[in-house]
Amino acid sequence: MRTVSWIDADVPTQLQVHQVYGFIFDIDGRILVQEDEGRHNLPGGKPSAGENFVETLTREAAEESQVIISWTNYLGYQHIQGNEEFAQVRYAALLDRLLPAAPDPASGRQYGRFWVPPMAVNALLGWGESGALQVEAAVKAVSAISVIWNGALLVNADVG
Repeated sequence: MRTVSWIDADVPTQLQVHQVYGFIFDIDGRILVQEDEGRHNLPGGKPSAGENFVETLTREAAEESQVIISWTNYLGYQHIQGNEEFAQVRYAALLDRLLPAAPDPASGRQYGRFWVPPMAVNALLGWGESGALQVEAAVKAVSAISVIWNGALLVNADVG
């Protein structure tokens, strides 16, 4: 049986990180969700040798979704336990530039890009309680820096 737990702390050094994903916010306070053959996910992927987590997210977001991110904030990690034990790291990030859609150089597939209100992200991802906690953490992190989107200050957004 596989268990998934959200932990808002640093990843223990003995726990291997398999993926780094980001909640990337646009100017309207929406979050980027990728679509691949009916499955939804956040931009991100496996760290390459010598990369830190921010470098991984930056590279994967550019390759998969053709987005350039600016500010990032570490949120925590999802602890996966089952046949193997590992971590999936999560960040909040801000969109700096949206480039024309193109295929991912690693897979050759072109992912759909959808900008989704925070309150709808977890329903698309299907991550349950752990996902709801992650969305809430992402919105709080971005709200804490007093980001102005389209003239409105995003503070304590509904992440239901």
